[in-house]
Amino acid sequence: MPVNPHALARRDPRFADQRWLLDLVIELLGPEWDQDRLHYLSAPVSTDHKGAILGLRHAIRKLDDFTREMVKLARHFERRGAGQQRSGHPASAADDYFTAAILYGGAQWPIFANTELNVVLEQKKVDCYTAYTAGADHHVEAVEIPYEDGSLAGWLHLPEGHAGAPGNLPCVVMLSGMDGFKEMNVFASADRYLRRGMAVLSFDGPGQGTSLVREIWYDPDRYGQVGPAAYELAAARPELDPARIMLCGVSQGSLWATQMVAAEPRYAACAVMFTCFDPGNTAMLTTHSPTFRQRFMYMTGTSGVEELEKKLSTMTVAGLGERITVPYLVVMGEDDPLCDPVDTYDHLNAVRGPKELLFYTGEHHAPVTRSSGRLGPAVFVAVADWLADRAAGHPVTSRHTTVDFLGRPHVEPWGDERHYVYGAPLDPQSLFKDGPETGLA
Repeated sequence: MPVNPHALARRDPRFADQRWLLDLVIELLGPEWDQDRLHYLSAPVSTDHKGAILGLRHAIRKLDDFTREMVKLARHFERRGAGQQRSGHPASAADDYFTAAILYGGAQWPIFANTELNVVLEQKKVDCYTAYTAGADHHVEAVEIPYEDGSLAGWLHLPEGHAGAPGNLPCVVMLSGMDGFKEMNVFASADRYLRRGMAVLSFDGPGQGTSLVREIWYDPDRYGQVGPAAYELAAARPELDPARIMLCGVSQGSLWATQMVAAEPRYAACAVMFTCFDPGNTAMLTTHSPTFRQRFMYMTGTSGVEELEKKLSTMTVAGLGERITVPYLVVMGEDDPLCDPVDTYDHLNAVRGPKELLFYTGEHHAPVTRSSGRLGPAVFVAVADWLADRAAGHPVTSRHTTVDFLGRPHVEPWGDERHYVYGAPLDPQSLFKDGPETGLA
């Protein structure tokens, strides 16, 4: 079942040349050859539903299998959710509908155009998520953030018991990455942010999720406009405290959230994970899976490599750090193939406000698979706690935290400047010392 017209493959010579190789890699290595896609799609669903999503690794043997297998499983949970609803089990129905929405969103990933199927899947995702909200363990409502001549779709999540009442809740404005969508940012139940007393405004930025079927394309030169617009929407809510609205961005969202906080100084803090600070996303688009470039052509509304490269030539954090004065947390894996650590260090050196780098030794783009990520501070929990501390008004100072292979954090003041030493995140001599305060072995 091809999910893209053949002409889409030909707009990128590299994708066309490597199409056969891509399917062979998936056949040999499975559907997580490029990133832990099944793991991050299964993360927000209920415990009872995770196994079904992870089990797709046995059914997906080539690129075109993604959509078919995810739709089949989504349809199963959608039907089961309807049955649970009819049986008077709203909590079970909500879990099923939520999982169906995540799977319909995942099924859209390999589709690089607004095909008829993609538009139908978008509607199914929204319909199932809307059905989930009826039985969710907290208040969820659809919102629209004004953007140029249209609007960006979002979901506002409020901790239980806070809907509609005047209050002073802190709020996290949340963005996922280039392959993500707003429905996956908040857990089906017992969410890490809501449990800490924070509301969440999760939305799809230009070139992401629902914005794609609305033909709201990504343009790095205009993304800063999203910062004030999202802030104003959150600040106008009676339940939320305008002085404690914060930002969080994951993967490509690390750049987008950085652009937003640089453009809007009223945010109280900003945390970004899995940095994409490589100028123009050069490494991602030239040395990794050819699906990245196809996806970015779709996101930007471009139709050829030269047009895409021109569009992304201004995609950089250069000049943004000097405009960031609020507390700013960055989380990065040392061996992230999509971002050179030097780009992250240079950016942080330029940040004027208090800043922290949480740096996981030997880790990948998402620092959750190697020993430093598995044994050290749990990434998403660490970020949630950091934001909760900012909401509580706890003081913050600029620092550099390296997590070693045994999961031990090594904290140092940031100082005037810090520079990455390739292969030795503290300094070369630290590799040969035994003391737990410096050793990385």
